[in-house]
Amino acid sequence: MAEKNILIELNPFFHPKSLAILGASGKEGKVGRLFMERFIESGFQKLYPVNPREVEILGVKAYPSLIDIPGSVDLALVLTPPASVIASVKECVAKGVKGIIITTAGFGEGGERGKELEREMARIARDGGARIVGPNCVGIYCPSSRLPFPRGPAMESGSVGIVSQSGSFADHLSLIATLNGVRFSKAISCGNECDLNVLDFLEYLGEDSETEIIIAYFEGIKDGRRFYRLTREISKKKPIIAWKCGTTEAGARAAASHTGALAGSRPIWDGVLKQVGIISVNSLEEVCDCLYTFYFRLMPRGKKVAIITGPGGPAVGTTDACLDLGLEVSRFSENTKNELYKVIPPVGTSAGNPVDLSIASAVAPKVYRDVIRILDRDENVDMLLVIGNGGRDFDNAIIEAKKESKKPLVVALIMPIELVLQDFKLLQRNSIPVYIDPRRAANALAKLANYAEFRQRHGV
Repeated sequence: MAEKNILIELNPFFHPKSLAILGASGKEGKVGRLFMERFIESGFQKLYPVNPREVEILGVKAYPSLIDIPGSVDLALVLTPPASVIASVKECVAKGVKGIIITTAGFGEGGERGKELEREMARIARDGGARIVGPNCVGIYCPSSRLPFPRGPAMESGSVGIVSQSGSFADHLSLIATLNGVRFSKAISCGNECDLNVLDFLEYLGEDSETEIIIAYFEGIKDGRRFYRLTREISKKKPIIAWKCGTTEAGARAAASHTGALAGSRPIWDGVLKQVGIISVNSLEEVCDCLYTFYFRLMPRGKKVAIITGPGGPAVGTTDACLDLGLEVSRFSENTKNELYKVIPPVGTSAGNPVDLSIASAVAPKVYRDVIRILDRDENVDMLLVIGNGGRDFDNAIIEAKKESKKPLVVALIMPIELVLQDFKLLQRNSIPVYIDPRRAANALAKLANYAEFRQRHGV
């Protein structure tokens, strides 16, 4: 960890008592109006819109300049055009603002002249005792402080932190995950990182007592040694689910034009991420899949999984998927098998692994509950993967069993998504991750098991 106290240094960005929006607007279709609407909806109190052509914006008194605002301003959100950004930074420094978020794009991602302007704005800020997030970002989301993102995710606080070099990734993930019951502590869009960068915020989230899981999206890292040292220490305490992009030649070019980031080759990054204990993913879908399983924080003791299925068809394919992903298919004890035979239907079923409940489970879904309870007691089982068709009785059986379970349990519903939306919501609300494909469920369990193994190796 760095010698500076990262929490004290960056807290002004997450817990401001007052905030000014430079470039606020009341006009439809303007970004300045969008942010004003979000801050008003979130209930942020000491909000100061700044626009020399407006007296009032959406019912809030506007000021011609930052200097005209009475009292101190902790955080400034800069939405002004590129040509005005340097002047806005100087104005922030003159006002004594400690935190500056610059959403404006058109700098380092556009070439060397833009990078020169970024260096200039960073120098001005630092000389004046301020720090900058951005440019080319969407800002900071912190529910406990009523700081919103543009899409307006929930304002209830949770345990997940996001740090992202892509604004749209952070904004979109926070929205869709809150719709699925996940709640966030903080989310940061770093943008071009003219000053503060993804490592600074990784360090902050690593120390933050409100954050238990970290999601990271990055295209390039400026200090490889610090990244290695920092993430290895954080991973011993908190899981980091990371999507590293720009690992191909075309991806690197896209990263350079997106945020001006310098990328690296896939084999090198794959090796580094494994060494530091990061849960590496390759899509937004996989980020969400892992997040939903990690969110409930039950760590397995090993990699042995029990598969329980009513529909028989997916059983073999799911077994193959588990083995392909590095999991082990449990061998049940004789006592477990005897217990299973007492509760599963007598015809067309199997007490092996996968446990095949046959079509009878559709008419008597409570058998899922009984089987889960038995397997939860078997020392040869570390995790459970349940495959079913959904339905209220099925959901209730799984929920009842989950209340007593001490092992990670995930569910795959192999029905058209439009038919099982209510099942998804009900199970997620009861701390049960749900997937539409058994392989995705198996992959999430494999990532969880690999992370648990990393922690065990380091005595955690």
